[in-house]
Amino acid sequence: MTQYAINQNSPFKDGLIIIDRPHRGPQEIWYCWDEADFIKRVNQWASSKRDSTEEYDLHTFDGCFDYHSHDLSTSTIIRFADFESRWLMNPARDIEQPLVMLEWIIELETDEE
Repeated sequence: MTQYAINQNSPFKDGLIIIDRPHRGPQEIWYCWDEADFIKRVNQWASSKRDSTEEYDLHTFDGCFDYHSHDLSTSTIIRFADFESRWLMNPARDIEQPLVMLEWIIELETDEE
Protein backbone atom coordinates (compact mmCIF):
# COMPACT_ATOMS: atom_id res chain seq x y z
CA MET A 1 0.00 0.00 0.00
CA THR A 2 1.31 3.43 -0.91
CA GLN A 3 2.22 5.64 2.01
CA TYR A 4 2.22 9.42 1.94
CA ALA A 5 3.53 12.33 3.97
CA ILE A 6 2.33 15.91 4.09
CA ASN A 7 4.39 18.10 1.77
CA GLN A 8 5.07 21.28 3.74
CA ASN A 9 6.80 22.69 0.65
CA SER A 10 3.80 22.40 -1.67
CA PRO A 11 3.74 25.29 -4.15
CA PHE A 12 -0.07 25.10 -4.04
CA LYS A 13 -0.80 25.79 -0.36
CA ASP A 14 -3.53 28.22 -1.45
CA GLY A 15 -5.32 25.39 -3.25
CA LEU A 16 -8.78 24.13 -2.37
CA ILE A 17 -10.31 20.67 -2.47
CA ILE A 18 -14.07 20.78 -2.89
CA ILE A 19 -16.30 17.85 -1.96
CA ASP A 20 -19.84 18.28 -3.29
CA ARG A 21 -22.65 16.03 -2.17
CA PRO A 22 -25.82 16.48 -4.22
CA HIS A 23 -29.23 15.55 -2.89
CA ARG A 24 -29.14 12.58 -5.26
CA GLY A 25 -26.32 10.82 -7.01
CA PRO A 26 -22.65 10.38 -6.23
CA GLN A 27 -20.44 12.99 -4.63
CA GLU A 28 -18.10 14.99 -6.81
CA ILE A 29 -14.58 15.91 -5.78
CA TRP A 30 -12.60 18.60 -7.55
CA TYR A 31 -9.87 21.09 -6.79
CA CYS A 32 -8.79 24.64 -7.56
CA TRP A 33 -5.36 26.20 -7.43
CA ASP A 34 -6.58 29.10 -5.22
CA GLU A 35 -9.64 31.23 -4.41
CA ALA A 36 -9.29 33.21 -7.65
CA ASP A 37 -9.42 29.96 -9.63
CA PHE A 38 -12.53 28.92 -7.68
CA ILE A 39 -14.22 32.27 -8.46
CA LYS A 40 -13.30 31.92 -12.14
CA ARG A 41 -14.66 28.37 -12.39
CA VAL A 42 -17.91 29.19 -10.58
CA ASN A 43 -18.45 32.20 -12.83
CA GLN A 44 -17.88 30.05 -15.92
CA TRP A 45 -20.34 27.49 -14.59
CA ALA A 46 -22.89 30.21 -13.69
CA SER A 47 -22.72 31.71 -17.18
CA SER A 48 -23.73 28.34 -18.65
CA LYS A 49 -26.79 27.97 -16.39
CA ARG A 50 -30.15 29.65 -16.63
CA ASP A 51 -30.73 30.36 -12.94
CA SER A 52 -30.57 33.85 -11.55
CA THR A 53 -27.32 34.96 -9.94
CA GLU A 54 -28.61 38.38 -8.81
CA GLU A 55 -28.71 37.47 -5.12
CA TYR A 56 -25.06 36.31 -5.13
CA ASP A 57 -21.91 38.42 -5.33
CA LEU A 58 -19.97 36.37 -7.86
CA HIS A 59 -16.94 38.65 -7.48
CA THR A 60 -16.18 37.28 -4.01
CA PHE A 61 -15.20 33.85 -2.77
CA ASP A 62 -18.08 33.73 -0.26
CA GLY A 63 -20.64 34.79 -2.88
CA CYS A 64 -19.35 32.18 -5.32
CA PHE A 65 -19.39 29.49 -2.64
CA ASP A 66 -22.98 30.39 -1.70
CA TYR A 67 -24.05 30.26 -5.35
CA HIS A 68 -22.17 27.03 -6.03
CA SER A 69 -23.56 25.23 -2.99
CA HIS A 70 -27.15 26.51 -3.04
CA ASP A 71 -28.58 23.41 -4.71
CA LEU A 72 -26.33 20.80 -3.08
CA SER A 73 -26.94 18.75 0.03
CA THR A 74 -23.48 19.80 1.27
CA SER A 75 -20.31 21.28 -0.12
CA THR A 76 -17.11 21.05 1.88
CA ILE A 77 -13.91 22.95 1.22
CA ILE A 78 -10.60 21.63 2.48
CA ARG A 79 -7.69 24.06 2.69
CA PHE A 80 -4.05 23.16 3.18
CA ALA A 81 -3.95 25.14 6.43
CA ASP A 82 -6.73 22.93 7.82
CA PHE A 83 -5.28 19.74 6.42
CA GLU A 84 -4.15 17.40 9.17
CA SER A 85 -1.94 14.35 9.24
CA ARG A 86 -4.94 12.28 10.32
CA TRP A 87 -5.94 12.26 6.65
CA LEU A 88 -2.75 10.33 6.04
CA MET A 89 -3.23 7.93 8.93
CA ASN A 90 -6.75 7.10 7.78
CA PRO A 91 -6.68 8.26 4.16
CA ALA A 92 -9.87 9.01 2.36
CA ARG A 93 -9.01 7.43 -0.97
CA ASP A 94 -11.61 9.53 -2.74
CA ILE A 95 -9.53 12.69 -2.25
CA GLU A 96 -6.14 11.14 -2.91
CA GLN A 97 -5.93 12.41 -6.51
CA PRO A 98 -6.55 16.09 -5.62
CA LEU A 99 -4.07 15.80 -2.75
CA VAL A 100 -1.43 14.55 -5.17
CA MET A 101 -2.31 17.10 -7.88
CA LEU A 102 -2.00 20.00 -5.42
CA GLU A 103 1.21 18.40 -4.11
CA TRP A 104 -0.14 18.47 -0.56
CA ILE A 105 1.12 14.93 -0.08
CA ILE A 106 4.15 13.15 -1.40
CA GLU A 107 4.66 9.46 -1.82
CA LEU A 108 7.14 7.93 0.61
CA GLU A 109 9.71 5.59 -0.78
CA THR A 110 9.38 2.16 0.73
CA ASP A 111 11.60 -0.86 0.49
CA GLU A 112 9.87 -3.53 -1.53
CA GLU A 113 10.69 -7.03 -0.38
